[in-house]
Amino acid sequence: MREPPQPARKEASRTRNQEKGEGGLRVETSLDSLSSSAGAAAGDDSRIEKKMRMSTPNERAENEYRRALGLVNQGRVQEGMAVLRGALSEDPGHAGSRLALFGLLVEQQRLEEAEALLQEALARNSSQPQLAFRLARLQLERGDVRGAEDTLNKAAGAAAGNAEYRAFHAAVLQRLTLHREAVAEYQAALRLSPQAGVWWMGLGISLEADGKQAEAKDAFQRARATGTLSAELNAFVDQKLKRLQ
Repeated sequence: MREPPQPARKEASRTRNQEKGEGGLRVETSLDSLSSSAGAAAGDDSRIEKKMRMSTPNERAENEYRRALGLVNQGRVQEGMAVLRGALSEDPGHAGSRLALFGLLVEQQRLEEAEALLQEALARNSSQPQLAFRLARLQLERGDVRGAEDTLNKAAGAAAGNAEYRAFHAAVLQRLTLHREAVAEYQAALRLSPQAGVWWMGLGISLEADGKQAEAKDAFQRARATGTLSAELNAFVDQKLKRLQ
């Protein structure tokens, strides 16, 4: 075999030297090695994409929810809110994402957006006490007492064992002067949590308004006996008791 001409030998030598780094380490420069690396990366991307396709919308929403909380904890609130909206796009029924986004909107006083966020979920499924409770509070704060009662009533069946929900519903009914209905809700709440002095007081108010003086007096006495009322509320109850003597 003939040796390559001298210039070609020098070029081949330079190429071999370029393929070595300091200390004689070989540096991969061939198209084959680059192609191999690119193929591995493409394989990784493919596996990740396949894994994402195999996960359920709820799982993807949960992952986004956790990522959003991390961003919020780092002070990157707007980014976190965007990720929470993305989670709800994956799974509109992901309650954690919706409640977290709701809380952030309320903190920013974006109350109309916060209310719309909960109304959207309750329009799909009204039997969600956590969401109904929060929406009704917003409605009540802006003076929509009837709207708050309607929201609470729609989720009432799912909140039968929730004392706080039922007492809040009772207070809204009381605001609407629906005292018999308020009495029923206060009594249900107190069966679940009998040491709530404020609820006994609320029960007494509605019983008195419904003309049941003896029962109202008993309710006010039980409110006093819990020892959980503030000084101001104790004074109010004492005035009621004097009137009912």
